[in-house]
Amino acid sequence: MKKLILSIEQVRKGLILLVLFIVIRAMLAYITGTNLLATSDANSALFLLSAFLILSVGVVYLGFSRWVGVNLNDWWGFDRSRLPGDIGWGLLGFILLFVASAAVMIPVAILGLVPTDVTSVPGIQTSTSSFALMLFFGFAIAGFQEETIFRGFLQGVLSERLSAWPGNFLQAAIFSIAHIGYYPLDAWPLFVLAFISGIIFGWLRMKRQSLVSPWIAHGLFG
Repeated sequence: MKKLILSIEQVRKGLILLVLFIVIRAMLAYITGTNLLATSDANSALFLLSAFLILSVGVVYLGFSRWVGVNLNDWWGFDRSRLPGDIGWGLLGFILLFVASAAVMIPVAILGLVPTDVTSVPGIQTSTSSFALMLFFGFAIAGFQEETIFRGFLQGVLSERLSAWPGNFLQAAIFSIAHIGYYPLDAWPLFVLAFISGIIFGWLRMKRQSLVSPWIAHGLFG
């Protein structure tokens, strides 16, 4: 990953895109419901296509590459020779996310600290098309959008000003807060899990100096 020094104007534009992303995602979640993947494949596909075109292509890709004026390839740091290592670290990240999820959600469910619908897993259809839609959501939407914005842009800016680990913790905190409107406010365990996940994704970025490993972990877990 090349170290990019963004100008004040570029940082300002990036922050505008970050806020725009949070607002649009919250609106989509409110209109369609966050459990749309549990409904019909047709409705799920329509929602995912809309989210992909509006957020992945519009806000994230075109917003950062054309408006902010950065080379996303430099943020992502894709190197075919390092791909096996990136995949391995991505799988490790996925395992850590699974363990973190169990550590947060199981005690909460046992103790009954939140409504049961927060800790329950929605009934996802198991058809081939549903599985493909889940992978598309994980990699092309959640993984691409959030890794580019939070670990590519935000973590890079914060780490440049605060150093690596403080920047990582702060981006993870902002990453968690950014789910307001996407998660219901009473679903506080999900915000805790988002914070822990953000730290893990950020750690993978620091470890591999690219976004490929956190993207793999995010895509599998998302």
